[in-house]
Amino acid sequence: MGATIRRSYFAAPKETPQRGGMMVTVYLVPVYQGRLVVFDVTARGAMGRWIPWQVLEFGQVPYESAAQLTDAWLNGEVTSLSLVDVMMLPMDGGGCELAIIFRCDVTALPARTAQRDAFAYPDGHLDAIGGFDPVDLERWLLQTPAQADSRSPAPPGENLVF
Repeated sequence: MGATIRRSYFAAPKETPQRGGMMVTVYLVPVYQGRLVVFDVTARGAMGRWIPWQVLEFGQVPYESAAQLTDAWLNGEVTSLSLVDVMMLPMDGGGCELAIIFRCDVTALPARTAQRDAFAYPDGHLDAIGGFDPVDLERWLLQTPAQADSRSPAPPGENLVF
């Protein structure tokens, strides 16, 4: 017996995740001197080790959101910003998250704040971060901006995601 195919149509935007709903997020994978940069967050309700991320506003351009994250988390000190992956992730409560992942190279480690401190992993060491497996992080870390930009363009008439 075959699986039932269901299309992903969703209702008007909501302020919080809904059972069976979907949210679209943007993540940054900051890289400093070839090493993954993550943040030890001390803010109440978000404690732990994270890469920068945010929920996309309805109708917002993903690159715009990624640029906002570089300003907020990395002081805008980036030399490159490139799309490296799009993933569908399950959410608690039966929903799903469409995660749009960008890689950026940073010129300096961000200064410590009251809510977070930057941490650069040593070469060859990665942990699972925010639901992403080390193999995903490694793939994004090793993808240089030139590789991301050199992907062959879609043939004329093809629909593009962005």
